[in-house]
Amino acid sequence: MRRTTDNVYVGDNFRGCNSSFVVTEAGVVLIDTPMVPAETKNWAGEIARHGELRYIINTEPHNDHVAGDGWFEGTLVAHEGTRRAVLKIKTADFERQLKWMAPDSLPLPAGFRFRPPEITFSQRLTIYLGRHTFQLLHLPGHTLYEAAVYVPEEKTLFTGDNVVQGMPLFHNAVPFKWLDSLETLKKLDIENVVPGHGGVCGKDQLQVMQDNIKYCVEAVKAAIGKGWNLEEVQQKLTFADRFPPVGPDDRIAMMRRTGIARLYEVLKK
Repeated sequence: MRRTTDNVYVGDNFRGCNSSFVVTEAGVVLIDTPMVPAETKNWAGEIARHGELRYIINTEPHNDHVAGDGWFEGTLVAHEGTRRAVLKIKTADFERQLKWMAPDSLPLPAGFRFRPPEITFSQRLTIYLGRHTFQLLHLPGHTLYEAAVYVPEEKTLFTGDNVVQGMPLFHNAVPFKWLDSLETLKKLDIENVVPGHGGVCGKDQLQVMQDNIKYCVEAVKAAIGKGWNLEEVQQKLTFADRFPPVGPDDRIAMMRRTGIARLYEVLKK
C-alpha cells in the first residue's frame, strides 16, 4: 500500500486492478475492489482502520474491478452501463479467470456474489463527503462504460484502465472515444494519477497513453491497408518493440491478440 497524499491510499500489488481509498472526516470512499477474496479481506481490514466505509465506486465492469464489491459495506456507485454488465456476469466465467490468475483462491468462499451498484449515473455525478468532493465522469475508452474519479482537494485522478502502465488494453475498447476522453482529463488540475494497473504516476502519463493508443491504431490500420486478414495481423503485429512482454507469459500474448482483434474489428468498419 502507498500513501500518496495525507488522505489517499493506493493498493497497487493486487492480482487484478489497483484499489484505492480516500479518507475524509465523514468516512472512507473506496475506488474499485480487489478480485481475490483473501486480498479483499485484508484490504477491508486496512480500510476499517481509517473509518467507516461510506461509498464504493467502480470505474468499469470488468471482473478485476467489481468482483470484490460483495465483501464490502457501503453504498456502491458506478455508471449505469456497468450495472447492466455486472448483472450479466456469470460466476463460472469468473472462476475460469481465477484459474489462471489466482488458482489458490478457488473454490470461491461461501457467500461470494457479484453485487450490482445501488446508485448509477449516465454522464456525471458528484459525491460530497466531509470536506472532499468526488467527481465521477463518464469517459469511454478502455470500455464503453469507463469512468474516472477526480478528487480536486487531493489533486488526484483515478482513471480506471483508461490509463495503464504498458500496452493499452483494447479487448472492449472504443479507441477514438478513448483519445477524446484522455484529452478531457488533461484539463483537470492533477498532481497524481492512479492508473488501473501500474504505479501512481504524473499527469504526463495521459499524453503517454494517447501516444500509445495512436501507435497501436496506426499499426493495425497500416496492416489492414496491406490487405492482411485478422490472423495475419495477429501473427505479425506483436508490439514487442514498444511494449516488451514481461517474461514468457502466454496470458499476455493472448490479451494482445484479443486487443488486436478488437482494433481490427473497429478499423475495418
